[in-house]
Amino acid sequence: MGLTKQQEKAAYHAQSVAVTAGAGTGKTHMLSERYRYFLEKGFSPLQIVAVTFTEKAAAELRSRIRATLADSMGDRPDGLAELEAAQISTFHALAARICREHAAIANVPPDFTVQDELESPIWQADVFADALAQLPSHFYLGIPYSLMRDVLWSLLSDPLTAAQALEKGRDDWLPWVERIQLQALEEFLANPDWLRSKHILQSHSAPGDKLEEHRLAALGAITFLEEGYTDQALAILDGLTIKGGSQKNWGDKEILATVKKAISTLRDLGREAIKAGLLTLTSNDYDDQTDALLPNLRGAFAWVRDFLHQAKYQQRVLDFNDLEVHALKALENPAVQHYYAQRWKVFLIDEFQDTNPIQGQFLETLTAQATITIVGDIKQSIYGFRRADVRVFEQWKQRIHPNNDPVELNLSFRTHQALIAQLNQVFDPVLKDLHQPLEAHRQEALEPTPKIQLYTVLVDDEYKDDKSIDTNTDACRRVEAQKIADLVEEMLSAKRLVHDKPSGQLREIRPQDIAILSRTWGPLELYGNAIAARDIPILQAGGGNLLDTREAKDAAALLRFLADPTDSLALAAVLRSPFFALSDTTLYTFAQALPAKTGWWKHLRTSADPALSRARDILGELLIARRTEAPTRLLQLGDRLTGYTAVSANLPGADRRLADWQGFGELVRSLESGSFDVLAVVRRLQRLQTAEVKVPRPALAGGNAVSLMTIHASKGLEWPVVIVPDLTRQSRPDYPLVRFDPELGIALKLEDEEGARHRSALYTLLEQRKKQEEHEEDKRVLYVALTRARDRLILTAAKPAGGGLDVLSPGLEGLIEPLPIPFSPALAKPVAPVDPPLPTLADQILTCPSPAGFAELPVTALSDYALCPLRFKFRYVDGHPGYTSGHGGPNLGMEIGKLTHKALELGLDQVNALAAYAPHLDLATVAAALTLAQGFRESPVYAAHRDRATHWEYPVSLTVGHLTLNGVVDLVGEDFVLDFKTDQTISPTHHQFQLWAYSQALHKPTAHLAYLRHQHLHTFDAEALDALTPQAHALIDQLVQGHVAPTPAPARCGICPFTEICDAKVLG
Repeated sequence: MGLTKQQEKAAYHAQSVAVTAGAGTGKTHMLSERYRYFLEKGFSPLQIVAVTFTEKAAAELRSRIRATLADSMGDRPDGLAELEAAQISTFHALAARICREHAAIANVPPDFTVQDELESPIWQADVFADALAQLPSHFYLGIPYSLMRDVLWSLLSDPLTAAQALEKGRDDWLPWVERIQLQALEEFLANPDWLRSKHILQSHSAPGDKLEEHRLAALGAITFLEEGYTDQALAILDGLTIKGGSQKNWGDKEILATVKKAISTLRDLGREAIKAGLLTLTSNDYDDQTDALLPNLRGAFAWVRDFLHQAKYQQRVLDFNDLEVHALKALENPAVQHYYAQRWKVFLIDEFQDTNPIQGQFLETLTAQATITIVGDIKQSIYGFRRADVRVFEQWKQRIHPNNDPVELNLSFRTHQALIAQLNQVFDPVLKDLHQPLEAHRQEALEPTPKIQLYTVLVDDEYKDDKSIDTNTDACRRVEAQKIADLVEEMLSAKRLVHDKPSGQLREIRPQDIAILSRTWGPLELYGNAIAARDIPILQAGGGNLLDTREAKDAAALLRFLADPTDSLALAAVLRSPFFALSDTTLYTFAQALPAKTGWWKHLRTSADPALSRARDILGELLIARRTEAPTRLLQLGDRLTGYTAVSANLPGADRRLADWQGFGELVRSLESGSFDVLAVVRRLQRLQTAEVKVPRPALAGGNAVSLMTIHASKGLEWPVVIVPDLTRQSRPDYPLVRFDPELGIALKLEDEEGARHRSALYTLLEQRKKQEEHEEDKRVLYVALTRARDRLILTAAKPAGGGLDVLSPGLEGLIEPLPIPFSPALAKPVAPVDPPLPTLADQILTCPSPAGFAELPVTALSDYALCPLRFKFRYVDGHPGYTSGHGGPNLGMEIGKLTHKALELGLDQVNALAAYAPHLDLATVAAALTLAQGFRESPVYAAHRDRATHWEYPVSLTVGHLTLNGVVDLVGEDFVLDFKTDQTISPTHHQFQLWAYSQALHKPTAHLAYLRHQHLHTFDAEALDALTPQAHALIDQLVQGHVAPTPAPARCGICPFTEICDAKVLG
């Protein structure tokens, strides 16, 4: 496909150029041609940088550039190699490269890893708690702990901006107070409702009437306000009433009603102004209090920020904020600037409207001597919550084009001409100066003609007056959901024709051609249930916070109970959940029988109620397993014993539920950090919740189904039919504890003596700025939503006005006639979720093993496989946690082994110090473990190896074929590895492959097993290790092929934790 004239103007521009690209105007195609243009001008791919802001967009851009250049570079293998090495990436990948190439100047470790959007808040919440605990006490003078915690956490969300804000003072923001006050007064007096009401009150009077007093008072307030007596005017407006008034005195019923309406309008406007606080804005006591706190806040912020930096440096991690800050720091060095000026001559930057000020500063420094192409669309800037600032794009456009206009791409290849024409009419009065009229490439005939449809729920007065009928917003939203389902079903049944993008032809509509895009994830389940009830497949791929899902809450409650059995609330949640599904009646009866000052678990252990016996036994088993198993294994064991996922698999939304369960398991695994401590994981989960960290839910695979997602998630996507529902939903007001701005400073909401929070003048000023920015972004979000449609666009709302409908009303009025959705009590009833379909039998059954598919395993897995492949399968394939010992009794040997390792690792030599790591064990057991540790420290058998040790607890990895074995070596010397064993019997063959792997990974010729109970050292010399190599490779080959046939023997089965469930066991 060739270029349009607009695209040619951008792609073949001889100098730097800024491009405004409307929705669907082919900007990626243009950028690919621009890349080719610079290659034809003699630049190497290694001199060109192409940057965008998401991994998905970067992959698409790289793919399009490859496709564009495939023909011209097919006979140039060197050029293709350079293209593969070219910097075509996300912004943060570019920043990471600069940090790695100039680590010392950037002040980062050279081998750092980058934390993703989930890892970063988890890590920061964890380390931030440590920082607060060690924060010097003098910083807390005058600042309560909770205030310090919440303020610093907010500031660390944008540390560079926060650092700039903390340097500002009253002199920076006070002049703005008078400006905003005057601006607010001008806008207030120009309000159409104010002017209309003023005119009405000036036009009518009724001397002697009771209402006349209030009319005159209102007019007096108007005069006061126009003369600048704001406080007096607002006080009068706030006290206005519309009681009284005689129709006879006013001459007409309608005139009386009109005057009352005008007075109430003025009163309401006055009260809104009082609440906003802008007309009377002036510095107050809370500004003074904030000023007094600033010195300690500055010091605490700097201290905590340095603490986090040091922790990150030691752990070799950086988050996305760090990449921006440290890359900018590197680029401030003239030598680094010169290096990249010589290396990179051309920059192509996509989605520039999503740039934040720090990124803008970074790019300005990096591209100072380069030819740059920036592409963006302010109308699609919807990431204000990620600090994107549309002013950055505006400033760059003016810098690149001081004397002429940027290039515009306004020919849409996405949307049909009829729909484009209506979209232009809608957004012209909504976006005003930002609006860029689009033209349509698609002109084909389509029946019915594409157009915007608007449906709103209308409630008849008879239903409103009937108090027995629920007509609130939620009920209306359910009626709206039924209408959406009707519309989807009708389109599919009628086999409406839609445009097929790959072929360019018309075809019958499919479920996958329809998308429902909501501002938030909340209402999508409602719409999905209504559609699914019509046997239409739906896909809610992800979205929302994993920690808010039912499955995550159930699993977290189980972990909380296992960490603390006295947590009765957690136990109640577990008993009521699908783990045990006890009825409310059973739980009520149980609670009523609870003795005074007795916890639920203590009472449950002694309860004789048969309905509770299963829960008692299973929870007791889990509490025993808690001593030796990791939290993820406890969740697996809890699932196996209770059938939690089997229940979930037969509930509505089964795929979504199971994905959330698995996602929470993966989250717990990431929080374990190798620890078996349930309490530590529970505390980390609580920190995530306290810090309001949003953990994304796992995505589900797509298919031929109606898509349900948020508008933000839909960015860059398109569908033949788009439905934008819930347009009258009001966004929740946001009143954070702290607001900050790099130009004005930091503002707090502080408590008075009664605990009520109050706004400072600066807080009110920053709040107003934020509201204005959010109002403008609301317009852009709706623009993005409506421009996802190719053929048909349907808008729905649960009310006739409010929210997004009010935002769009300037463009909808007179153009789109709302179609009513009549309210019906029958339609307002909740829709029962659709049960999952029954599973189908497999058409084919495997008759031979398939490859296991493992990529990584612990080293000890090889020892398990050598002992018995079925034992390996139980543990690593099935995920079975096993029983505490081969015959079900408590496995103190395992407990002692772990404690012995802990004592040696941490150098502990006191029983009480070691007991803290196993509070459930008696001191005699702890002392036994300490004795074994002391034996290694003191026995002459191990003296030579103690003295020659170079590392303790050293992590290793060994890759054999496609399998990677990971482990931790207890002790490493210059020419040996050594592993501690606390086994009752000396059996080197049980551990020989573990030691072989350690020696191979570290290239050590000798491996030792230290049997601490026997003060015996078993040595595998180089010859013995070499002899194990073919055996180990053969074992790994068998493992990878999935061979898990049992190899039972009394000695092996006697120590196996799976004998209770193994049909092949042989016991002596």
